[in-house]
Amino acid sequence: MANSSSRNYQYIPLKTMIAMSKSPDDAGNVVNTTLLPSILVTDDSDGTDGTGHHQGATTDPDGMVNLDLQEVDLNEIRRRTQSSIDPDKIDIGYPIKILKTPREIKIKLVVVTLFLIIIAVTTCVLIFYVEEPLHFDIGHATLYVDSKLFELRHDNRVTRGQIGLRIPNVLPSTCAPSNKNTLCVEWNGYAQLRVDWDEDPIKSTHLDCYKVSWVSYLNDLSHRDCYSLTNAHWYGGAEVMDQNWPLEKGDLLRSAYLTGNEVYEFGPVAERYWISSHGVAIRVDKDSPLYVSVNMVNSELGKALCFEADYSYDNKSPYPNANNSNAQLEYTMCFSKDVKTVHRNMTVNYLSKPAVLPGESILTYPTWSTPSCGENDYIDQTGILEMAKALNQSGFQKGTLEIRCGYSSKEGDLDFAKSRFIDSAGMIAQIKDYGFKVAVSVNPFANVDSKRFQVGVMNNYWVKEARGEAPGLSRWNRGIASLLDTSSSNAVDWFSSKLDSFQQYSGLDYFTFDYGEAKYLPIDYKTKQLLRNPCDYTTNYANMAYKKGNPENEKGNPTVVRSVFLNQNISAIVQTIPKSLNNSDDLKTIIPTVLTLGIVGYPYVMLDMAFPLNATVPPKELFLRWLQISAFLPAMKIPVPIWEYDEDTVRIIKNWINFHQDTIAPKVASLGSSVMTYRDPIIRPMWWMLPDDENAQNCDSQFLIGDDMIVAPILDLIESGKSKASRQVYLPAGVWVNQLTDQQQKVEKPDWYDVEASLEEVPYFTRITKGYQTPSPER
Repeated sequence: MANSSSRNYQYIPLKTMIAMSKSPDDAGNVVNTTLLPSILVTDDSDGTDGTGHHQGATTDPDGMVNLDLQEVDLNEIRRRTQSSIDPDKIDIGYPIKILKTPREIKIKLVVVTLFLIIIAVTTCVLIFYVEEPLHFDIGHATLYVDSKLFELRHDNRVTRGQIGLRIPNVLPSTCAPSNKNTLCVEWNGYAQLRVDWDEDPIKSTHLDCYKVSWVSYLNDLSHRDCYSLTNAHWYGGAEVMDQNWPLEKGDLLRSAYLTGNEVYEFGPVAERYWISSHGVAIRVDKDSPLYVSVNMVNSELGKALCFEADYSYDNKSPYPNANNSNAQLEYTMCFSKDVKTVHRNMTVNYLSKPAVLPGESILTYPTWSTPSCGENDYIDQTGILEMAKALNQSGFQKGTLEIRCGYSSKEGDLDFAKSRFIDSAGMIAQIKDYGFKVAVSVNPFANVDSKRFQVGVMNNYWVKEARGEAPGLSRWNRGIASLLDTSSSNAVDWFSSKLDSFQQYSGLDYFTFDYGEAKYLPIDYKTKQLLRNPCDYTTNYANMAYKKGNPENEKGNPTVVRSVFLNQNISAIVQTIPKSLNNSDDLKTIIPTVLTLGIVGYPYVMLDMAFPLNATVPPKELFLRWLQISAFLPAMKIPVPIWEYDEDTVRIIKNWINFHQDTIAPKVASLGSSVMTYRDPIIRPMWWMLPDDENAQNCDSQFLIGDDMIVAPILDLIESGKSKASRQVYLPAGVWVNQLTDQQQKVEKPDWYDVEASLEEVPYFTRITKGYQTPSPER
């Protein structure tokens, strides 16, 4: 835009214009020069003042450029642009507004979006974020402080417990020592918890173990730890009257964990050892004053297995506490890859192995027992000889005839009552002529009217009452009596000498040892040696029985006992609780009982029955089903006068006795090395072969003998109008032979199969091709 004159025109950039201030014209009108993107000015030909500076431009000391602009002739602008628009009405800032508006909108949108995102994130955090509770970690275990939950994590399995349940809900603090392998937590003024972690407590056993130790600071404070039964199956512990396998199928009220009888919560075998299908094992220290409950509801865990240490329970604690000590609960908790692996390693490393195995005779031939006795029941020479003669005439010439009870003058006098046994030595000789050995059952009781009671009083051979001045007294099913002090070597030697005399004058072959349970100890008892755990009485009694039998000698006799505690080293024949046989429900507790005894370390089991003197024999079908199970066990005992059945029943009985002699006894003998080396049970649960199989873990109606025979006894009566009973059998992979049909069954994967059996038959299978192989314990 130049005219014909020689004057030059130059545009001043927008930056420069923005720096300009507003300039009034002569009429007082203000030209807002800062809104102009550029302005046309006249200048000399070179646009300078001859000094190299633009005309009208000055620079102040701060570096700011000041322009002295000429007056703008608006008419001249209108003329030159030939525009009809009034320059006063021109919005010269509109281009800037056009450029500025989109950026403002974008900025606002970004700010609003960020604000909404912040609100959303904050809301999500407030709703969904849960702060991890205060907890302590040690190894693979975690203790949550507020809830007292104790979790053990291994191979995607979680064993959940809740511990310290009797401690008030106060915040604990750590105590020394606390490090990678030790956790020490203290509830000030109440108790201290210490957990010691040993990833491999015994060289290369693949066990991860935690020793949990509670110490109370208060005399009346007990410690209670519970472990959930809802997400794992648990096994082991005590023999009980109504046995269940797994444990969660039954209930046991909180009771002192002592060896007891058929009417007590826990039976004659009460080992402090439990294992779960998660591959977890718990072994409670023998000196903890232990109470146990099963399936009692816990608020956090549901149904649970609970352990509690208590000296002050209702002021009736059976655990001695002469020093008025505070209760302590200690147990070791280990896990491995599965239930079988953890069990084998626990038993190998925590149990003593037996020196010898039971003698061949008692594992081959049955023990024929006289019936059980009530308080006023007695037997005589005539009755026993008639029994021996009847057995002989029925075709039975081998085994042991056990005189169970009611033979002595007074209970506790180790003799045959002369009024009922005119010639006891001659009687025993005659029984031996029939082909039988003769045993007598003895016990630690001496009734107060017996001669032996008086001798024991004078020589301090009995367990004493609280003051230690007189014999303590207990009631048992044959009267009021004192108990032999098994902690006293003098008392044990005296008792053994009386047995020797009894054996020598009568000609007896050996003794079986009944009773011995700690539950019979008098209240606040005193013994020669302090028994911190009343079950130590049971241990001493079983050890005395083993010593008397002397099975390590070639001519020694078997050790047959009823009650045991930590006696896995003596390879005893353990008789089960004698139960009545009234209906099929009584049959269904047998297999759980035998499996439990095997798991806690007693593989040689003898099934017993409560059959009272002068009672009617059990129904034929029930008795035969009971006998069939017994025939598959390591040792047989028959307490029923079988000659009172019909000839066909006697024939079936004879067949099963022969089956035990010819098939089961050799197999039991062949498994002896496994018992000696690994403490493996002889009668094994199905999970022994399938440790991770839910059906196998829950199976309580069939069992293994070794690893290649599955036995599935008939436990229900045959339905009316049918000749056979039916049931299902769970078979692992492999090729199995049904011994009833002699047919092979190829099993690709574990599954259920239907079988039938007559009254004479028991379904059982033997394996000829393995889909599984028994490994040695991992080391």
